[in-house]
Amino acid sequence: MKERIQKFIDYKGIAAGELASLLEVQRSNISHILNGRNKPGASLIEKMLVVFPELNARWLLTGEGNMIEKAQEQFVKNETGQKESPQKRSKSTESSNHLLNNKQIDKIVLLYNDGTFVTYNNK
Repeated sequence: MKERIQKFIDYKGIAAGELASLLEVQRSNISHILNGRNKPGASLIEKMLVVFPELNARWLLTGEGNMIEKAQEQFVKNETGQKESPQKRSKSTESSNHLLNNKQIDKIVLLYNDGTFVTYNNK
């Protein structure tokens, strides 16, 4: 499994120390795993899967399948408690924002805890 963890680190373009910070574990834990001294425990594997939801658990555990799973469309609850996609929500938020103060949203930037981000432009 250490090879797959190293491959994932390389894929994400992060250092082992950054992975330790993201997972909130000691750097030595990651170092020992990557050097083959220790095997990753269930707690570390669980943290990886929570922090990186795109990481395929089957691949991490067995090497089978793709490293990265397709992102599933996420839903958020709107003001009435109903589920809607972020795209629909941003349009309704934009409309209500425009009505409230005559301003339109120009750009929305979503920052993820893995250091990546997505920018949505209103054009």
